[in-house]
Amino acid sequence: MDWREKLESLLEPYGEVINAKKGLIFEFGDDEGGFFDRLAFVIENPKEWPLVEVAVKAIADLTDHDIPGRNLFAFSVTPNFRGTVLGLRLFEGKPGEGPVIGDVPEKVVKIAERNGIKYQREDGEGIGLPKGFTEEDFEALIKLVEAVAFEW
Repeated sequence: MDWREKLESLLEPYGEVINAKKGLIFEFGDDEGGFFDRLAFVIENPKEWPLVEVAVKAIADLTDHDIPGRNLFAFSVTPNFRGTVLGLRLFEGKPGEGPVIGDVPEKVVKIAERNGIKYQREDGEGIGLPKGFTEEDFEALIKLVEAVAFEW
């Protein structure tokens, strides 16, 4: 089973999975949000499987809430819409110091701080995990993804 099949089976309980040439896109919620406030999380290298697990766990938790239709997770493909796209990736960083926040809108940092999520800053685009991350880093990134998706 390749990563696409595995991922599709993990996402199937939560909503429609769209197969694109380069990967999979999962979108949930209704379409009340305008294009100007849309938010997407993108994993350009789904072979970095811990990031996929973060997204799937966040999706599972977020589908328990009434989320406006502005949240989308894309795997190995950039969604084609106007809005904010945050990459999920591995960073250089210190394991045990929390998820990494790179070059992102300042709103992400404020959401992390408002939710009491310990984080570290590193160069590079997006948010993610430090290489050699701990279970606490992993759980904190799930919380960060959920908070950003919920509060955006």
